[in-house]
Amino acid sequence: VVVNTQSEVSPEMEIMAADDIGIGVELFPSLSPLTFSLYDSFLTSHCSSCFSLLSPTSPASLYCSAACSLFNSPTVSQIPPDNSPILSSDIRAALRLLNSISFSAVVTASLPHRLGGLLTNHHRLMADSSFSIAIQRAACFIAAVLKSDRENTELEEATICCVLTNAVEVQDSTGLALGIALYDSRFSWINHSCSPNACYRFVISPPNSITTTSYHDSPKIIPRIINTEKEQISVCSITSLWEGKTVGYGPKVITRSIKKIKSGEEITISYIDLLQPTGLRQSDLWSKYRFMCNCGRCAASPLAYVDSILEGVLALEPQKTTAGHHHGATNKDDAVRKMTDRIEEAIDDFLSDDINPETCCEKIESVLHHGIQIKADSSQPNHHHLWLHPSHHVALNAYITLAAAYRIRSTDSETDTRKAFDMSRISAAYSLFLACVSHHLVSAEPSLAISAANFWKSAGESLLDLARKFLMEEHDVKCSKCLMLVGTYNSRRDIKENLKQILRCVTDISQVAWSFLTRGCSYLQKFKSPVEYSFTVTNCEKEESSEDQRGRSVLLLSFHCLLYADLLTYLCYGRKSYMLSQSHSVISD
Repeated sequence: VVVNTQSEVSPEMEIMAADDIGIGVELFPSLSPLTFSLYDSFLTSHCSSCFSLLSPTSPASLYCSAACSLFNSPTVSQIPPDNSPILSSDIRAALRLLNSISFSAVVTASLPHRLGGLLTNHHRLMADSSFSIAIQRAACFIAAVLKSDRENTELEEATICCVLTNAVEVQDSTGLALGIALYDSRFSWINHSCSPNACYRFVISPPNSITTTSYHDSPKIIPRIINTEKEQISVCSITSLWEGKTVGYGPKVITRSIKKIKSGEEITISYIDLLQPTGLRQSDLWSKYRFMCNCGRCAASPLAYVDSILEGVLALEPQKTTAGHHHGATNKDDAVRKMTDRIEEAIDDFLSDDINPETCCEKIESVLHHGIQIKADSSQPNHHHLWLHPSHHVALNAYITLAAAYRIRSTDSETDTRKAFDMSRISAAYSLFLACVSHHLVSAEPSLAISAANFWKSAGESLLDLARKFLMEEHDVKCSKCLMLVGTYNSRRDIKENLKQILRCVTDISQVAWSFLTRGCSYLQKFKSPVEYSFTVTNCEKEESSEDQRGRSVLLLSFHCLLYADLLTYLCYGRKSYMLSQSHSVISD
C-alpha cells in the first residue's frame, strides 16, 4: 500500500470520497491483483493461482484446477536463499509484475520513484543498508531469469521496491496469512491512518467465480495527486497502463467504509495492528514502511483515550479497594517494564514450546494477579502496588495466550473429567473477559471493530463448547430481548442500539455466570463483572447458582457473544462474510 509521508511532505497520492458515504458501503468493485504470491510454507497446500486450499488427493499439484494452471504465469522454483529481509514471495510477485508491464514511456519516465503510478519508495529503501544489498541481489536474479539486456537493473529494483511498499498480506477467512498481493491504484493509493474510516477483506475463490458484493455502480472514490509540478501523471495514463493486466485470478480485495465519510474527505485504511499504543505503532510502521504516521490519533495531545488505556496502569494504596489511574510514581516506568517483560517472555516461551501450558499460565497470572510494589517517592514511606490496566496491550495478549493455554490443558486432561472441565471453564472466562474489554476499546475507537468481532466470536464459541461438553446435553435457551435482533441491521444507529441491548443482557447474565466461570482463577476473581470491571483487592463471595442456572447462563452468554460478533462483522464485512455465516449457523443450532 502506498506510503503516507505526512510527517515530511503532503502525501503525493490519495483516494478521496466522491460523495458522502455512509457506514458499511463498499467503495469499489472487488479488485483482482496485479501480482501475488503464496508464502513458501503454503506452496504445497494452496493453489498458487487462486490461493484456494488444494485437495489432499493431489499433493504434488501447484494448482486446484486446469483453469488456474492456464491463468497463472510460470513459477520460478529456484529463488536465491538467505536474501533477508526480502522473502521469496516478494521476488515471485515482482517477477509476475514485470511480466505484466508494458514498457512504455509512462513507465520509464517515472522510474525509479514510481512504477505505473504506484510509489516505489526506492530512495528510502536503497538508503537503508539492511534493504539495499538484498534489493540489488534480488534485482540481479530477476534480470537473469528474464534474460534482460538492459544496461542496469533500475527497473528490477523499482519493481522489488514497488512490491515491498504496496503489497498487502492476504489472509483467509480464519485470519491465516497465506501470502501477498498487490492491487492497482484504486486500492494502493489509499493511505494509512491509525483511526481509519475504511477496512478491507479478501475473497479467495477459483478464477471467474462470482464474487457477491453490495457494490453499486455509482462512483464513490476519486484519486488525487498532489505536488503535480514535479511529475505530470494523469489518472488516465495510470489506468491505461494496467488496463487488461488483471485477468480475474488471484485473491480479490473488497474495501468497505466503517465510518461516515464526507465528500472530499480522504479514505484511509490501516496497514498494521491497531491494538498497540502510539510508540509501538510508529515503530511498526517505520520498520515495515519507512514512515511516521501523523494521523489525528497519533498526534493527539494528551493521548487519545484508547491509547492511554492501551498502555495504562492501575495504582492502589494499601488498604484501599478502588482503583484509579496512576500519576507518576518515581519508579513507575521501570515497574511497568518489568511486568510487561515477564509476561512477553512467558508468551514467547509458550509459543516456541519452551514451556508447557501450565507453566505459562502460572507465570503470566502471577504478574497479572500480584502486580508489582513500588515506593511512591522518597518523601512518602508508604508503598504502592501497580497492576497493568485490564486494557493494557500486553494484558490483551496475555488473555489471548491464557485462553489458548487453558484450552490445551483441558484437552490434555481428557482422562480427568473434572480437571478438563475446570480448564475449559477458565479458558472461556478469559475469552469472555477479553471480548468485554474490547467493547470498551471499540467504543472509544470504532476502527477496532474488526479485532473486537474476532474476540466476541471466540468467546461465544468457547462458551458454547463449554456448555455442550460439560453442562447440558440439549437445551433451547434464547433471549427474547435479543433474538429479534438477529439479521436486522439496517443502519449505524440500529447497530449501536443493538450493541447496547446486548451489553445490558451480558451484564445481567454475568451476575449468575461470572463467579462460576472464574472460580479458581485469582486474577479474574478480582473483577466484579467482565463488562464493568471494577478492580478490587478483596473478593466478594457470591451465592452459588444451581447447575441448571449455570448451564442456562453460559448458553445465553454464548448466544449474546455470537450476536455481538455478528453485528460487528456485518458492519465491517457485510452480510456475505464467512464469519457472519458461521455465527448465524452457531446461533441457530
